[in-house]
Amino acid sequence: MSTLKIETVMIESVDPHPNADRLDVITIGGYKICDRKGKYAAGDIVAYFPPDILIPSDIATQLGVAQYLKAAIYPGESKKSNCRVGAIRLRGVPSFGFILKVNEPVGKDLTERFHGAKFEPPEPMGNITGLRAKDDIRFHTYTNIENWRKYKNAMPNGLPVRITEKIHGTNSRVGLIAGEYMCGSHKTALKPEDNTGRPSMYWMPLTSDMKSMLSCISEGRYNVIVFGEIFGSKIQFMDYGITGCGGYRVFDISVGGEYLPWEQVVYYCNRFCIPLVPLVYKGAYSPDIVEQLVDGPTMVAPLDQIRCDFKGREGVVITPLKETYSLELNGRLILKAVSVDYLASRRSDSH
Repeated sequence: MSTLKIETVMIESVDPHPNADRLDVITIGGYKICDRKGKYAAGDIVAYFPPDILIPSDIATQLGVAQYLKAAIYPGESKKSNCRVGAIRLRGVPSFGFILKVNEPVGKDLTERFHGAKFEPPEPMGNITGLRAKDDIRFHTYTNIENWRKYKNAMPNGLPVRITEKIHGTNSRVGLIAGEYMCGSHKTALKPEDNTGRPSMYWMPLTSDMKSMLSCISEGRYNVIVFGEIFGSKIQFMDYGITGCGGYRVFDISVGGEYLPWEQVVYYCNRFCIPLVPLVYKGAYSPDIVEQLVDGPTMVAPLDQIRCDFKGREGVVITPLKETYSLELNGRLILKAVSVDYLASRRSDSH
């Protein structure tokens, strides 16, 4: 999850659109927005509405942007309306959300004023979450990951990083906690079956190979959690060639509350034949590298095996090869960058 709000920012630069005479490309805080030529200038203070923020349909109409928004269900309403801010490529240039001139200081949070709410992806289409199990503080959730475009300067240039593909599915936790197996979604520990005996898909990754890996890493002393992504045609609209919910890839491992270096994650997963998320890049960090890699075809499956229309990447996750604390993020240094092509293709709030 990441922080999402409507706030005031200063326009950093306004440049002519390279492929459209009537458009400018506006840069604010790592994002680019295409808008009508001459409408804004560098130094203007604007409210920024980022992708995946929801605003009520009446406010969208008042602002004159309803026709540009995607359909979704605003919290508290029962029917879809044009309320979700999106992203698109305009003549080849990514445009993330929209801006509006305001008479407010930089950094003011306007989310409440515009009744903004964060868009939450739908629950998996298939079952099958199962019954909630007892919470255990040792079976901790995964790191909160902020958006790279907002915090790209938090990562020093030249820092050795891994960039992995962000898979469009549902977050999975598989753990060996005090000698007991636990499985669950991002937020919730779940039992293996529901009241009818139907298995929870969140226990699907707990194979014999996974048990062997957990036991090896634990050495009978440490609490181990393997973080991965479950995916397929019954999870989200991107199927990666998987019918149902049988796809699974690991992206991180925690031992005793500390995340393992990537080399160790690779070692253990390869040793026990557990599939990993695709590694897109490994080397020195630079913003240009991320811009080059955030879009492009998925590496999860051959494109001719994918049934859904969109065959690109949801985005990428950027993580230092050595665990690093960030003062700016007030926590673990890890960021995600989302593809504009994914945002443009993504369905609203139903499968």
